[in-house]
Amino acid sequence: MRRFSAKLIDFNYDEKTIFSQASMEIFEGSIAGILGPNGSGKTTFFDIACELKKTSSGRIESSFHDFTYLSQIISTPPGLRMRDIFKMIVALCSDEQMTQTRALEKLKVWCPSIINRYKEIWDKKCSLCSYGETRWFFTLSLLAISKGFIILDEPTAGVDPEFRHYIWECLHGAARDGAAILVSSHNVDEVINNCSYFYMISQQRFNRFSNGSEFMKKYGAKTLDDAFIRAVTEPAFSNA
Repeated sequence: MRRFSAKLIDFNYDEKTIFSQASMEIFEGSIAGILGPNGSGKTTFFDIACELKKTSSGRIESSFHDFTYLSQIISTPPGLRMRDIFKMIVALCSDEQMTQTRALEKLKVWCPSIINRYKEIWDKKCSLCSYGETRWFFTLSLLAISKGFIILDEPTAGVDPEFRHYIWECLHGAARDGAAILVSSHNVDEVINNCSYFYMISQQRFNRFSNGSEFMKKYGAKTLDDAFIRAVTEPAFSNA
């Protein structure tokens, strides 16, 4: 079984420690979530996973031959149409020829409800698309052309509830087809309800949880948000 793992990694920005002896792993066919407050290192870790940054110690291991990374920031040339963006995504992220028809065939299996909306935005100018439309179009297009390790940094940020639902439907479909998906979000419920398991960044490490009940029990909390806050602010719980 293919997997990606980070083993006992250390990473610092000048005098600030971001990760200290941090470990995590994700297997094909699963969705792993990452929770953490702003500045905790979620995006930094994604950069490390993609070899855009190097750790000072520890190691990254992966048996995936291809990976795809969608960052938080998405910017499109206003004069282009979304079909042109699709072609750019394919050129940059896929070794295979991919057409709209092939992408729609895959998306239809995962989430039939999205097909007409995807077609509608296909010929729309980028300048006329909302940020949410651009975000979900990017995300679904990447899922349709990717097969290995997929990293998504807050893919549902700025997306309305309807398309959040469609994005997660397609994420589950891609995982069923064998992809390993690593996704971050500030929405605790979203991660817990949709991910196979998740990691909470606390005290410069990844703490793994299988479900929300385990998460709340770990931090002596009655709600998910309270557990999140305690993980971030109370070292006694974080080191327990």
